[in-house]
Amino acid sequence: MIRTILPLLLTTVSIPFNMLGQEDTSSIISQIREKSKLVDRILNEEQFRFQFVLTTIVKDSAAVNLTTESHLHNRYHYPASTVKLPVALLTMEKLNTHSLSLESIPKIHRDVHCGNMTYVDRSESGTIDFKEMIRELIVVSDNHYFNTLFHYLTPTVIREKLQKKGLNSTKIYRCFNGCEFPGSLLTNGLHITDNELRKTHYQAPSRMDLSEFSAAYVYDSTKLLGSKHEYRRDIVPGPFDFNYNLDFPLDELHETMVRLVFPGQFDEEQQWHIRAEDRDFLMKSLREVPSDLRKSQYTETKHYPDNVFKYIVKGDNNPAYDHVISYSKIGISYGFVTETAYVVDTKRGIEYVLTASIYVNANDVVNDGIYEYEAIARPALAQFGQLILEALSE
Repeated sequence: MIRTILPLLLTTVSIPFNMLGQEDTSSIISQIREKSKLVDRILNEEQFRFQFVLTTIVKDSAAVNLTTESHLHNRYHYPASTVKLPVALLTMEKLNTHSLSLESIPKIHRDVHCGNMTYVDRSESGTIDFKEMIRELIVVSDNHYFNTLFHYLTPTVIREKLQKKGLNSTKIYRCFNGCEFPGSLLTNGLHITDNELRKTHYQAPSRMDLSEFSAAYVYDSTKLLGSKHEYRRDIVPGPFDFNYNLDFPLDELHETMVRLVFPGQFDEEQQWHIRAEDRDFLMKSLREVPSDLRKSQYTETKHYPDNVFKYIVKGDNNPAYDHVISYSKIGISYGFVTETAYVVDTKRGIEYVLTASIYVNANDVVNDGIYEYEAIARPALAQFGQLILEALSE
């Protein structure tokens, strides 16, 4: 059972989370230098924009002690599907607020016609509940289910809830249906049916005001990346503009995971207010791999090997780490690979939370689909996570 693994009490954190990013506080780097040429390369070469936050965990009979260190810089990283983790958590919170279960079934209305509407088409069957949606958006990163949750939460509520928890720099003002601004600020209405509780809930369509959106951003020239980029199927000169896009700073992503795994560390208002059984379900989903879904499209191992969405430690299929469990969420897009993982070495009793991001775009063309995910990002993050385990075992 997950509860036998997860700690219930936390006594110390050596570096406050709100100080992360102000300076390089990492000591683990000196312990893993010259152990892997690839890891040394991503640490040394600025082109990879490599950064990480690491929380190591030491347990004794009385308490659980955490020590956090960071190797961060002020460079932007595109968070991609890592934003699905806080959206899943906020969905659980909202359902809890309305006394609705994960087995509730949403049906999306067609108030907004913008971008890919598959998420609406799927909901019309009236058979897909929030539990299935959350599981698949975590395990196989299903974008259509994320789009449903985004419309259920609305960008305004996402902003308000994250800010109340102190996650002030996270910006999730669009989903993954390809709807361009300002249409991305509009959300459909929906009906939710909870057959078990014999309840229904209606939510009206909404619109985030442009002033609310614009107030969240300050233009930043460092978010212009690449010498060329794809635009309407052509490669054109000039950088790709990541301004006004998704933003999920690495320290806040890391804190999102730590709050889930170690809720007792945080004040009541900063915790995820989800039911114990929902938390267990989410942790189980973070551990699972595509074949666990037992759906035909995910049992084809060529396209969906078990480690397809697990890079840290597990990415290279090194059998020496088969006993290691990874509860993780990854985001892969535009050459960025970002992953947050709660890693448990079941043989040696080593645990840590690692959140890392790497940029692999050798040709410096953004959005052309040519990136070194498999050649560099996967083995580098796998070896980096493995080297941390070895360093902590010494």
